[in-house]
Amino acid sequence: MVRKNRSQLPDSPFALAESVLANEIGQALRDELGASRRATKTIMRWTGVSDTTARAWLQGRVSPSGLHLLQLAAKSASVMVVVLQLTGHRDLEISFRLQEIEADLDDVVARIRVLTGPKT
Repeated sequence: MVRKNRSQLPDSPFALAESVLANEIGQALRDELGASRRATKTIMRWTGVSDTTARAWLQGRVSPSGLHLLQLAAKSASVMVVVLQLTGHRDLEISFRLQEIEADLDDVVARIRVLTGPKT
C-alpha cells in the first residue's frame, strides 16, 4: 500500500542528502534575507510559490525542487554559492565572489566620483 503523505514514507537513501540541502538553502536564505515576513514575501515573489512553501524553505524544513532551486539561485547570491559548494565547484564560487566584489567596488568608485565631482 502506498501512503499518500510523503512524510510517512520510510527513509530513503537520499533523505539525509535532502535534509542537508534543505538546511543549507534555508541558512543561505536566512543569511541573505533574514527570517522575517518580508523574507518570505521576497521568496514568494522570486519563485511564485505559496507562503507555506516559502516559509518551509526559509526554515530549512524542505528543499526546493529543481526549477525553484534555479530561480532562487538566479536571485540569491547566497543560494548560488551553496549550489556551487554542494556540487564541488568551489573554483567557480571564488570567481562568482570576485564578480560581486568588482561590482561593489565599481559602485563605490561611482559614488566617490559623484561626491568629489568637478567643482566650478
